[in-house]
Amino acid sequence: MTSAKPPLLITLFSSMSKDINSYSKIRVNKMRELLEKYHNKKIKRRWTFECLKDFEKEGLTYRIPRTKRRPDGTIYQLSSIIKFTVKGLRKLATMKVEGSLLALKNKITHIKNKYGIPKTKAEYIKERNEKMDRDEAGRLTAPAEMAILPFPA
Repeated sequence: MTSAKPPLLITLFSSMSKDINSYSKIRVNKMRELLEKYHNKKIKRRWTFECLKDFEKEGLTYRIPRTKRRPDGTIYQLSSIIKFTVKGLRKLATMKVEGSLLALKNKITHIKNKYGIPKTKAEYIKERNEKMDRDEAGRLTAPAEMAILPFPA
Protein backbone atom coordinates (compact mmCIF):
# COMPACT_ATOMS: atom_id res chain seq x y z
CA MET A 1 0.00 0.00 0.00
CA THR A 2 2.96 2.37 0.31
CA SER A 3 2.92 2.67 -3.48
CA ALA A 4 -0.15 4.87 -3.06
CA LYS A 5 1.66 7.57 -1.07
CA PRO A 6 3.53 9.38 -3.89
CA PRO A 7 0.42 9.53 -6.14
CA LEU A 8 -1.62 10.74 -3.15
CA LEU A 9 0.92 13.50 -2.51
CA ILE A 10 0.76 14.49 -6.19
CA THR A 11 -3.05 14.47 -6.12
CA LEU A 12 -3.02 16.68 -3.04
CA PHE A 13 -0.63 19.09 -4.75
CA SER A 14 -2.66 19.24 -7.95
CA SER A 15 -5.82 20.08 -6.00
CA MET A 16 -4.10 23.02 -4.33
CA SER A 17 -4.96 26.63 -5.16
CA LYS A 18 -2.23 28.39 -7.10
CA ASP A 19 -1.89 31.69 -5.21
CA ILE A 20 0.80 32.77 -2.73
CA ASN A 21 -0.88 31.12 0.26
CA SER A 22 -1.37 27.85 -1.60
CA TYR A 23 -3.57 25.40 0.22
CA SER A 24 -6.00 22.60 -0.45
CA LYS A 25 -9.48 22.12 1.00
CA ILE A 26 -10.13 18.89 -0.87
CA ARG A 27 -12.37 16.32 0.77
CA VAL A 28 -11.08 12.79 1.32
CA ASN A 29 -13.64 11.14 -0.97
CA LYS A 30 -12.82 13.53 -3.80
CA MET A 31 -9.11 12.86 -3.26
CA ARG A 32 -9.77 9.12 -3.58
CA GLU A 33 -11.80 9.67 -6.78
CA LEU A 34 -9.00 11.73 -8.37
CA LEU A 35 -6.41 9.18 -7.28
CA GLU A 36 -8.37 6.41 -8.99
CA LYS A 37 -9.08 8.48 -12.10
CA TYR A 38 -5.55 9.81 -12.79
CA HIS A 39 -3.24 7.29 -11.08
CA ASN A 40 -5.29 4.06 -11.26
CA LYS A 41 -4.88 3.56 -7.50
CA LYS A 42 -7.90 2.52 -5.49
CA ILE A 43 -7.43 2.91 -1.76
CA LYS A 44 -9.73 2.82 1.24
CA ARG A 45 -10.79 5.91 3.15
CA ARG A 46 -8.94 4.83 6.29
CA TRP A 47 -5.68 4.40 4.37
CA THR A 48 -6.07 7.92 2.97
CA PHE A 49 -6.22 9.31 6.51
CA GLU A 50 -3.16 7.22 7.48
CA CYS A 51 -1.22 8.61 4.51
CA LEU A 52 -2.20 12.19 5.38
CA LYS A 53 -1.07 11.57 8.97
CA ASP A 54 2.25 10.20 7.69
CA PHE A 55 2.73 13.29 5.49
CA GLU A 56 2.30 15.46 8.58
CA LYS A 57 4.71 13.32 10.62
CA GLU A 58 7.36 13.54 7.92
CA GLY A 59 6.92 17.33 7.79
CA LEU A 60 5.68 17.41 4.20
CA THR A 61 2.31 19.03 5.01
CA TYR A 62 0.48 20.65 7.88
CA ARG A 63 -3.20 21.13 8.67
CA ILE A 64 -5.30 24.06 9.76
CA PRO A 65 -8.59 22.77 11.20
CA ARG A 66 -11.74 24.73 10.34
CA THR A 67 -15.03 24.99 12.22
CA LYS A 68 -18.17 27.11 11.81
CA ARG A 69 -21.04 27.98 14.08
CA ARG A 70 -24.68 27.51 13.09
CA PRO A 71 -27.35 30.09 13.98
CA ASP A 72 -28.55 27.86 16.83
CA GLY A 73 -25.05 27.96 18.37
CA THR A 74 -23.85 24.47 17.52
CA ILE A 75 -20.39 24.07 16.04
CA TYR A 76 -19.70 21.90 13.02
CA GLN A 77 -16.45 20.90 11.39
CA LEU A 78 -15.36 21.62 7.82
CA SER A 79 -12.58 19.90 5.92
CA SER A 80 -9.16 21.05 7.10
CA ILE A 81 -6.94 23.32 5.07
CA ILE A 82 -3.84 21.37 4.06
CA LYS A 83 -0.68 23.31 3.21
CA PHE A 84 2.65 22.07 1.94
CA THR A 85 5.86 22.85 3.78
CA VAL A 86 9.12 23.71 2.02
CA LYS A 87 10.24 20.13 2.66
CA GLY A 88 7.09 18.79 0.99
CA LEU A 89 7.50 21.04 -2.03
CA ARG A 90 11.15 19.98 -2.33
CA LYS A 91 10.08 16.34 -2.33
CA LEU A 92 7.56 17.06 -5.09
CA ALA A 93 10.22 18.95 -7.06
CA THR A 94 12.59 15.96 -6.83
CA MET A 95 9.72 13.80 -8.11
CA LYS A 96 9.55 16.27 -11.05
CA VAL A 97 5.89 17.16 -10.51
CA GLU A 98 4.79 19.90 -12.87
CA GLY A 99 4.46 23.27 -11.12
CA SER A 100 6.12 22.14 -7.89
CA LEU A 101 9.39 23.99 -8.54
CA LEU A 102 7.53 27.25 -9.14
CA ALA A 103 5.45 26.67 -5.98
CA LEU A 104 8.66 26.02 -4.03
CA LYS A 105 10.22 29.26 -5.29
CA ASN A 106 7.05 31.18 -4.43
CA LYS A 107 6.95 29.66 -0.93
CA ILE A 108 10.60 30.51 -0.26
CA THR A 109 10.10 34.06 -1.57
CA HIS A 110 7.02 34.44 0.63
CA ILE A 111 8.95 33.25 3.70
CA LYS A 112 11.91 35.54 2.94
CA ASN A 113 9.61 38.55 2.51
CA LYS A 114 7.72 37.76 5.69
CA TYR A 115 10.66 37.04 8.00
CA GLY A 116 13.53 38.84 6.28
CA ILE A 117 16.31 37.45 4.17
CA PRO A 118 19.31 36.14 6.11
CA LYS A 119 22.49 37.84 4.96
CA THR A 120 25.42 35.98 3.51
CA LYS A 121 28.92 36.62 4.78
CA ALA A 122 29.81 38.67 1.69
CA GLU A 123 26.70 40.87 2.03
CA TYR A 124 27.45 41.46 5.70
CA ILE A 125 31.07 42.49 4.97
CA LYS A 126 30.00 44.75 2.09
CA GLU A 127 27.36 46.46 4.24
CA ARG A 128 29.82 46.94 7.10
CA ASN A 129 32.49 48.31 4.75
CA GLU A 130 30.04 50.83 3.32
CA LYS A 131 29.47 52.17 6.83
CA MET A 132 33.23 52.59 7.50
CA ASP A 133 35.34 55.17 5.79
CA ARG A 134 37.70 54.01 3.10
CA ASP A 135 40.86 54.13 5.21
CA GLU A 136 39.42 51.86 7.90
CA ALA A 137 38.04 49.36 5.36
CA GLY A 138 41.38 49.22 3.50
CA ARG A 139 43.32 48.34 6.66
CA LEU A 140 41.21 45.29 7.50
CA THR A 141 42.68 41.96 6.57
CA ALA A 142 40.79 38.72 5.93
CA PRO A 143 41.48 37.27 9.45
CA ALA A 144 40.35 40.52 11.05
CA GLU A 145 37.12 40.44 9.02
CA MET A 146 36.47 36.90 10.20
CA ALA A 147 36.95 37.93 13.83
CA ILE A 148 34.40 40.74 13.56
CA LEU A 149 31.59 38.61 12.14
CA PRO A 150 28.79 37.95 14.69
CA PHE A 151 28.05 34.44 13.41
CA PRO A 152 30.32 31.45 12.85
CA ALA A 153 31.92 30.92 9.46
